[in-house]
Amino acid sequence: MKQQGLLQLGYRDLLRMAVPISLGTLLQFIVLLTDNFFLARLSENAINGAGNAGLVYLTLEMIAVGSGAALQIVIARQIGEGQKEKAYQTFRSGLALHLGMGVGLTVLALGLNSGWMLKAIADPGVRDVFDAFFTIRLLGFVPFSMILAFNALYTGTTRTWPILIVGGISAITNVIFDAAWVEGMWGIEPIGFTGAAWASLLAEGVGFLAAIAVTLFALPKAMSPWTWLPLKELQAWWKLAYPMMGQFLLTISTWTTFFFFVEKVGGMELKVSHLARNFFMLAFIVEQGMQQTTRTYVSGLLGERRMQDLRIVLRRIMVINVSGIVLLCHGYLLYPELLVGVFFDDPMGQNAMIQTLQVIFSAVCIYSFTGIMLATIQGSGATKAAFKIELFAVTLYMMAAASMTLIWPQPVWIIWRVEWVYFSSIGLGSWYYLRRRHWNLSISTLSD
Repeated sequence: MKQQGLLQLGYRDLLRMAVPISLGTLLQFIVLLTDNFFLARLSENAINGAGNAGLVYLTLEMIAVGSGAALQIVIARQIGEGQKEKAYQTFRSGLALHLGMGVGLTVLALGLNSGWMLKAIADPGVRDVFDAFFTIRLLGFVPFSMILAFNALYTGTTRTWPILIVGGISAITNVIFDAAWVEGMWGIEPIGFTGAAWASLLAEGVGFLAAIAVTLFALPKAMSPWTWLPLKELQAWWKLAYPMMGQFLLTISTWTTFFFFVEKVGGMELKVSHLARNFFMLAFIVEQGMQQTTRTYVSGLLGERRMQDLRIVLRRIMVINVSGIVLLCHGYLLYPELLVGVFFDDPMGQNAMIQTLQVIFSAVCIYSFTGIMLATIQGSGATKAAFKIELFAVTLYMMAAASMTLIWPQPVWIIWRVEWVYFSSIGLGSWYYLRRRHWNLSISTLSD
């Protein structure tokens, strides 16, 4: 948090920023879990087709996520340098850019959904669900992209409580209409698996309206006057943003490809993997908050020219991150039967899920360290270096994934060990870069 213009480094200050972000991610996790709960009750094709469609949606949205992360870094650096009005101007420019980005992603998704994506799905039942579900979901690119710009403002200014409000409103909307349109609760006629897609779209639209209202209340000066950043500064933002767009797009597209690989192994393996994805995302409740906090603090401290405090704050962030992940994910080792019993009736599926959870626990423990290391590099403005590290890691990841699914098919819990490869590679590349790092100090040098 800020006091007298300086970032404060205490554990309480770090938690005050990170907890609302993490709780917002928790609400997204609840939404995802609710979606999968209702879809799993319909059929295996419903959860597999909708799950793949959701992954493709998330993959394309990573372009806007990368842009939002760059906005966060620039806003935090400008706040650290005492340029609050310029930070607000950066947000307004970013919001307009995200509107255009959302429209562009919608058009791109329409084209992709009529082409190779459907051909990549082997099972006709899964393919039909994917087509219908994704046709609805792609309409959410505009509101969701703009919500990401608002989140960049909140995290960049260390005022993160609006994220919790916006996320809460979106989550409640999604859960209510999931129950109504998928399950047919409260006497409403169910519309099947497409009900989950319509519920998510409605939640994103309502969340966008909530973001406007909350920002007008909490940060009214951020909303006006509507002036653009000068071209030179837009170019500087773009130099920072495009490697992050590429990095996040590469990360999730690789993960999406992983699920398409798993589908070739079998329907049960794909169902286990989609449910494992839910449990995997539980770790991101903590990780997302701490990574965004890391980017803001690193960028802000550099703006305040307090390089000597970086080691202290990063050590404290890692302590919080590891503690939080162990707290949320310990059940994967201690009582996995209780967690998986909701989703599986057959012993074979339960056993596969339990063994997969044990692999996931060790993977997220590795990530609790390596994710913060990579976020440190991003927060310093070295986004090209972060992209290169990502490229190195996903190359090894894809080689391992293809070997264990397409060439020598393995049990699903063995396949998920590819996460060990990925997170360890991230850590190795980040360690190598950080030990040689010369920190940038100004907005003009925000990118390598």
